[in-house]
Amino acid sequence: MLTPSRKAELCLLLMTLIWGSTFPLVKTALSFSSPFIFLLLRFGLASLVVWLIFSQNISFMNKDALKAGAIIGIFLFFGFAFQTLGLQYTTASKSAFITGLFVVMIPPLSFVILKEKIRVFSLIGVILAVSGLFLLTHPKGSKFNLGDLFTFFCAVCFSFQVIFVQIYTKRFDFFALTFVQIVLTTFLCLPFIFLFEGTKLIYHPYLIIAVLVCAILATSLALFIQNSMQKNTTAVKAALIYAMEPVFAAIFSFILLGEVLGRLGILGGGLILLGMLCSELGRR
Repeated sequence: MLTPSRKAELCLLLMTLIWGSTFPLVKTALSFSSPFIFLLLRFGLASLVVWLIFSQNISFMNKDALKAGAIIGIFLFFGFAFQTLGLQYTTASKSAFITGLFVVMIPPLSFVILKEKIRVFSLIGVILAVSGLFLLTHPKGSKFNLGDLFTFFCAVCFSFQVIFVQIYTKRFDFFALTFVQIVLTTFLCLPFIFLFEGTKLIYHPYLIIAVLVCAILATSLALFIQNSMQKNTTAVKAALIYAMEPVFAAIFSFILLGEVLGRLGILGGGLILLGMLCSELGRR
């Protein structure tokens, strides 16, 4: 029989595997849908599912809680917007590793915003990650393109989102903040559909699968697993498990899309992974 800690770690690993699978799924889904329509479908469905499952956990939301959730939600929206736009121009595996850079951006931003001390391991993590990004997008390997730039902006937005989550979850209900984030992301998609892209929506089973996986599994189920399971393991083990996301993304991208990073790409991805681990473990 599994111990509570082992069960939690296996559930978190499953959640991370699901997150990794979304990169090639979304990239392929964009062949049948424009980016912001896909995000509208994803977060609209996720909003409905989260409300149906967690409505009893969502406490009364006052104006301050709504404002806090909106601030976090803006960064969440632009994080996913840049990530989804980037997947139109870069590979799913590169997108996953570049997105992972948000982990190493958190310590320096925390120093500026929260006045938290930067540890030596965090600095080492930044150096490793930047070196890895160079190799991952090296001209002899795979050139740095518009999609990589969008994905880098995505990592910046996600790092701000994590910091503000850290600030506001100490004052407000986590489920309320999360629900506001998801709903706001859904509504923010609407003006961008008409302002910045031509509308494209082609019915295809792959698109339906991608929306269902992203909305129900990668958002709603992931929220439940994180809040019910992470408390049963250590922060260090959780960090190690979460660092597997870009690795799973690279594996799924190879299986589903035939993407190959190449030697420089693999070395660069490995350095980014090491940088993520150093930065995250250095905060413990």
